[in-house]
Amino acid sequence: KKINFVASVIITGSCRKPTIPPDVNTRIVNGEPAKAHSWPWQPSPKFGHTCGGTLIYKNWVLTAAHCFIRYAYELHRWKMCLGKHNLTFSESTEQCFNMLGIYHNEGFQYPTVPSVEFNIALVRLDGEVTPNDYIDFACLPSFEEVLPGGKKCYATGWGDETGNSTAPKVADALDQVALPVVPYDTCKRTDYWWFQVKTSMICCDLVMADSGGLLGCKMSGSEASWAVHGSTCFTRISGFSEWTEDNTNY
Repeated sequence: KKINFVASVIITGSCRKPTIPPDVNTRIVNGEPAKAHSWPWQPSPKFGHTCGGTLIYKNWVLTAAHCFIRYAYELHRWKMCLGKHNLTFSESTEQCFNMLGIYHNEGFQYPTVPSVEFNIALVRLDGEVTPNDYIDFACLPSFEEVLPGGKKCYATGWGDETGNSTAPKVADALDQVALPVVPYDTCKRTDYWWFQVKTSMICCDLVMADSGGLLGCKMSGSEASWAVHGSTCFTRISGFSEWTEDNTNY
């Protein structure tokens, strides 16, 4: 059984519930089209769509370091667009920005070091996002919050819809998929990921999503607010709060 890892965020930011709430009452388990703009913190990097991320502050996007192994220092190649739903045409809701910087965690040394630990990065935009009904900041959980095994969350992205690793096709419109959090003890089993799993990681079942994309979980005691507990990569971000705050100055 194949599983991918996701990250748990610990920083706090200004946020609100989505103006357009996501449709999470479906029983579909293999992914489905998302309601347009119901995940308003979802960005689309523009240089061939390969990764996702999460808008956490007015000019900062949280994502995975492995998304920028190539061309990380060629910032002129990249744009970050928010307010997107369909990638095949320009939308009146979108705001696009150039990138001022891409900041990998210093511990991320892949592929020189064959490990995906420290797989976290921050992207600084060259302007400030204007929040509206279609673009907003993610709510983020409290320090050291740990998701219980089995909790249902949602991964989103324009990930491959074909299942063909040699000829993947990015989805035209944003998709979402429901998935449960997998307990650490399960991930450590030899029939899962065994020694590759570190305590700085959490994992969940994942059938589609963008690398670096978000994992949204409904907040406890809330009817409509959501917290972004991770990005579909390998890092539990609750271990990197000081690094994140130092780099964003928030």
